[in-house]
Amino acid sequence: MCDKQSDTERGENTAPIESTASSQANNAMVEPRGEAIARKVSQFSLRFLGVAVIFGIGVHFANQKYWPYKPITRAKSVLLEAWDVGGFAPENAVGKAPENASRETWTAHHPDALLAGYRAVLGYEPKSGEFGMWIFDSSGAKVHERLLNYDVQDPDGPSGGSEAPHAFHVMKDGSVIVNSDKGDVMTRYDTCGEPMWSRKGSFHHSFAADPRGGLWTWHGEVTAFDQYQFLTRFDPETGETIEEISLIDDIIDTSSENRTIFTIVPGKGFEHYKGRHVVYDRFHPNDLEVLRPEMADAFPQFEAGDLLLSFRNINMVAVLAPDTRQIKWWSHGPWIQQHDPDFTANGEISVYNNNGYRGESSIIAMDPQTRQVRTVEIDPDFRFYSQYMGKHEYLQDGTLQITVPYEGRAMEFDKNGRLLLEINNIFNEGHNAFISDYLWLPEDYFDIAPADFACNNGQPS
Repeated sequence: MCDKQSDTERGENTAPIESTASSQANNAMVEPRGEAIARKVSQFSLRFLGVAVIFGIGVHFANQKYWPYKPITRAKSVLLEAWDVGGFAPENAVGKAPENASRETWTAHHPDALLAGYRAVLGYEPKSGEFGMWIFDSSGAKVHERLLNYDVQDPDGPSGGSEAPHAFHVMKDGSVIVNSDKGDVMTRYDTCGEPMWSRKGSFHHSFAADPRGGLWTWHGEVTAFDQYQFLTRFDPETGETIEEISLIDDIIDTSSENRTIFTIVPGKGFEHYKGRHVVYDRFHPNDLEVLRPEMADAFPQFEAGDLLLSFRNINMVAVLAPDTRQIKWWSHGPWIQQHDPDFTANGEISVYNNNGYRGESSIIAMDPQTRQVRTVEIDPDFRFYSQYMGKHEYLQDGTLQITVPYEGRAMEFDKNGRLLLEINNIFNEGHNAFISDYLWLPEDYFDIAPADFACNNGQPS
């Protein structure tokens, strides 16, 4: 009884105690409404602040272009371009083909009118995904091709982000000297595409043979876009410098007149390299040509060996005596952001007028004595546009060669502007691949026929 009573009493007494404890616990778990709101606001604020800090850091890194800004930006650009052109390629290596561009690599519209000889092309090779050069014979047969092994002499890769070549000089033994705008070496490649010699430095835009021997090219202080630039004459056999002229020290700063010609206001100085694209690209020299002895009589105010120079960012073309550093002639315009001025046999200076941001380029010719100008007429159905780069050349029979890099084609016109030949570097049905340079070479130019070069078509012969 006592035990039973005790149990009953224990049961009666414990039930209310458990209920009270549970109620107190539940009450303790109920947070006042104001405190709950404050806690949530605090958590949200911390998260928002964290996101804002991360976003701010990202904006700062983007503005300052810190790592990994460049690789991310480059990857984005490559992906967007691949989507646009229907395949992967280096940045700017593929562009939309003009609507009337032939979809054959070689299209001779008037084969009987073509000047016999080889045509050499420098550009992006779509099948291999590499940059290289190839040679056609007079019939349009591709008799040689080679890839240019840039990585061999610059294993760290181009500091400017692209190994795309700009200009080439073809030697009689079939080797080729190549420079670039964003790479870090100038190289002579053999017929297998392997380096014979290589020079570190930003040698860029063009080559021109000097009647005294050697080749001229531009050489930037560190990059092709620096203010301190040099005209460098070098031995093509070895790559060694023969002569060098400083654009600023030997030409611009020698007189107030020269400073005025180069649009430098009094008291304005120049900046050395401080980092890629940090210093303003004031002049952007992009070509030099040599007045050859056989053409000198057409230019009585100049002498054989004088240099014809182009400065894109001040729309200026000038003639320089390399021995005295005297500026003999100059003109700002009427071309805009021009490339590749040439001496021509009729005594004119012809200029590749990029006419930047205006949608149509042209070839302009000027008489340096009278300053009379004209636009060279070509078939209006084959007008062209090159925002950047571009080359042209008059052949010995009067044929006009025009290279349009980002349209991926080279064309030849006769004296009446009739299209004779077009070469398209086909990427796919709607797009062409980049062509940077294009040369005509006589049939007897090479020591051995290109079809017999070692490593022809990338394979040992």
